[in-house]
Order: sequence, then structure tokens, then C-alpha cells
Amino acid sequence: MATRPQLPHGAQAIQQAASFVVLLAVGLTSFGLVMVYSTSSAQRAALGEDMAYGLVRQAIWVVLGVGLAWLVARTPLTTLRRLAGPLLVVVLLLLAITLGFAPSVKGARRWLRLGALSMQPSEFAKIAVLLFLADRLARREPDSSFGMRLPLLPVLLPVGLTLVLVFLAPDLGMTLFLVAECVVLLGLAGVRPGRVLPYVLVSLPAILLYAFTHFGHVKKRLAAFTGEPSGQVREALVAIGAGGFLGVGLGRGMQKLHYVAEAHTDFIFSIIGEELGFMGCAAVVCAFMGLVVHGRRIAWSARAWSPQDPFPFYVAAGATFLITFQALVNLAVVTGSAPTKGVSMPFISVGGSNLLVMATCVGLLVNVARASAALALDAPRR
Repeated sequence: MATRPQLPHGAQAIQQAASFVVLLAVGLTSFGLVMVYSTSSAQRAALGEDMAYGLVRQAIWVVLGVGLAWLVARTPLTTLRRLAGPLLVVVLLLLAITLGFAPSVKGARRWLRLGALSMQPSEFAKIAVLLFLADRLARREPDSSFGMRLPLLPVLLPVGLTLVLVFLAPDLGMTLFLVAECVVLLGLAGVRPGRVLPYVLVSLPAILLYAFTHFGHVKKRLAAFTGEPSGQVREALVAIGAGGFLGVGLGRGMQKLHYVAEAHTDFIFSIIGEELGFMGCAAVVCAFMGLVVHGRRIAWSARAWSPQDPFPFYVAAGATFLITFQALVNLAVVTGSAPTKGVSMPFISVGGSNLLVMATCVGLLVNVARASAALALDAPRR
């Protein structure tokens, strides 16, 4: 019986990291479907509606996300790189259309309706900015001083336009999220802080001042964060505290019944704490820590096996950052450690657009891992 040939250690380790990323993402998504049903079914039953409606709707997005992740994972990195610019243009157009024509929901224009479904273009800006910056920063010549052969302004100008359109929605949280993404990628590229600092010192205070003086919800949330916690945060903390070590049992939580607002979306982690207790919360946190570890392994493998072209490294590191930073912000909001902001728990919360973005990140990590493993496998033959 023929045995499968052993891969060199480098290629095998990279493929194992990619497998762990996929397994963790699948596990979190499957767990998310369970929690979506748990948080939404009781409310719909009380209203005399279909208890499985939320589950079926999220399952449709999961199927689309799996297909998108597979497509991204199988598309050559060179093709994705060529699509970076056009993708950013498409996102800019969608943001402009949303800002001009989308209906206002709670005072914001962030969603486009697509029949029975809706999409949030600002979510896709995360991927567009990632690929665009990864492509432009990778064009920097090795050992050259950034700004000599590749000026910084043409790199940041399209990204800045994206930030403006997102900010005017208004969506301050997403704007700051994209700013953090840009800072991380510029830092990974070795851009000197002095090159970026003038842009930050000019734009960030202006953004915060405008938001505080023109967006009423920002002022209210900051006041609640610095003073008494909002009712939403208080109820979330009550839910987490009620769960104790092992929780009250899956599906038996009471805080989701009109106590914790957005229990199936942004604050779903509080219901996990109530129903599954400390152990359930710890398992979720450990899963995201695993994604950090294996995503970092894929990124640094790409840097080691493709030192002349840092594009795969930037993509893998950026995708890992998008997943883990969003999870960290969600945990901070739910536990009252940060001002309230509509940030979903990756893979778990209800939300089609964000789920597609997270699936894309997984596809990018698998893609980079496959490319690096191929280089590692071919290395002994050179």
C-alpha cells in the first residue's frame, strides 16, 4: 500500500497552521449558528413568529461565506493583487451610493438593500483597504527609504477618501477601525512613525472633534462610558455574572428576552456567558487566541519563504489583525471596557456582511499558506 510522501518540515507546518485556521473558523461559525438560534428563537416564539427564521437566514450567509472563502483560497495571489485597485474603486462607489441613496436607519446610512437581504459596504472596505495597501506597500524597493521612491500621499489618498465616506455615514467606530488597520500595515512595512505622524495629528483630532459636536450618539456613548454604564451594558454584565462557572444551560438564558438589546448581534457574547458560563466564554477566547497564533505563523512563514515580495506577508498579517482586533473590540464593548459600538463578534454574531468579510480573511490566510507551502516544498529542488 503506497504511503503519502512526507512534506518538508516547513511546508508541513504551514499546511497544519492553515488547517487549524479553517477548523477554528468552522468551529466558531457552527457554534455561532447554535447561539443565533438560542438568542433569536425565544423572542420570535413570544411574537408568534417562526422560531427558526434567524437560524435559516444566518445559515444562508454561512453557505455564501463558505463559497467565498473557497473562491478566495483558490484564486492566485497575483490575481488578487491585480484586483486590489478595482476592488477599492467598487467599494468607494458602493459607499457613495449608500451615503446618497440608502434609507436612514437609526440616523445612519450604512446598509444597501438587495431584495430580502442587505449589505454594509463599509465592512467590505476592510478587505479593499487591506489588499490595496498590501499591494502598494509591497512595491517599495528593498532597503529603500519609504517616501523616496514611493511617496506616501498617493498611497494614503484613496484610503483617506474611503475613511471620509465611511465617517459621513456616520460611522465613527468603523472609521477608527480602518485607521487602526492602516497604522498596523504601515508599521509592518517599516514606515517611519515620523512619516505618518503628521497625517494622524491633522486628521484624528478633526475626526473626533467633528463627531463629538455633530453626532449625538457619539456624545451619549462617551458620556455613558465615562459615567454610569448604559442599560445595555449593565444588562450584559448581569447576564455574564448570572452564568457563573458553567452557565444556566444552553437555551435557558433569560437576559436575551428583551433585557439585553442586540442579544443576537453585537452583545451575543453576554448570552454565551449567561448560558455557558465562564467555561463557554473561555473556550471562545481560546479559539480566537488560536487564530492569532496560527495566523501569525502563516504570516511569518510567508515572510520567510517570500522575502523579495512582502505582499503575501502583509495580506496574512492584515487578515489575522482584522479577525482578532474585531473580536477584541467586541469583548471590550460587551464588558464595558470600551464605549458602546456596533461591532459584531466574528463568525458568531448575526450579520451577513461581516460574516462574508471574516470568511474572506480565512480564505486569504489559506491562500497565503498554500503559496508559502509550495515555495517550501520546492526549496530542496533549487
